[in-house]
Amino acid sequence: MIAITIISISGYSIRYFQYNSLLNEKNELQNNLFLYQKEKYSLENEILSTEKNIELEEKAISELEESINQRKLSITNLNNQIIYYEKLKKYDMTVFITPENQKVKFLADKMQTKDPASIYQYVRDNIRYVEDYATHEYRFEYWQLPEETLNLGTGDCEDQAILLCTLLRAKGYSPEDVKVVFGLTSSASGHAWVELLYQGDWVVFDPTSNASNYIEKTKYYSLINVTYKGSFNDVFYEVIE
Repeated sequence: MIAITIISISGYSIRYFQYNSLLNEKNELQNNLFLYQKEKYSLENEILSTEKNIELEEKAISELEESINQRKLSITNLNNQIIYYEKLKKYDMTVFITPENQKVKFLADKMQTKDPASIYQYVRDNIRYVEDYATHEYRFEYWQLPEETLNLGTGDCEDQAILLCTLLRAKGYSPEDVKVVFGLTSSASGHAWVELLYQGDWVVFDPTSNASNYIEKTKYYSLINVTYKGSFNDVFYEVIE
């Protein structure tokens, strides 16, 4: 009986020890799990914070790149203006023919034709003749850039001729084939028009006239009794004193 009791107590002690060991191991695992979960939560927050910082830095980089691009554009525009005024100082009239201007290109692309008569008729019918002094603070001679003429919808003879020449260049006519020409008429007043090498002959398009098409060059010169003083496009210019 005593032996049985001793064996029972021993068995109980062993089981109790095993139970306590398992309980301690469970508690330790639970503590480790809690620590791991806490560490996981901390890491997840750190990841979210890092991702947010990356997003903010990427936005800042994008804004900085945009600012740099704007400054580069401003520098380009300023350099172009310097070139523009330097050319004007030398009476270089090529600055007025701007076939690469965005507004000009948009209009040229919108025109579904290369027919010079149609392009001429557009300028003749859509740009109203207005003297410089009525538009530009009483300055008696002011040459408008094509974009200015399109924005205003008005212009005198050289403004309309400059726009027409620019549109023809934008439509693919070569600088050897089209130019603005200016001279003095019999009344000693200045005038400007466009000359185009068309179908093997030089012809005249004068947007300030009522002509529906071109006029042969020799006939035009005879009609207005003009003295040639110069010509230009975006590549070359000539002035006769």
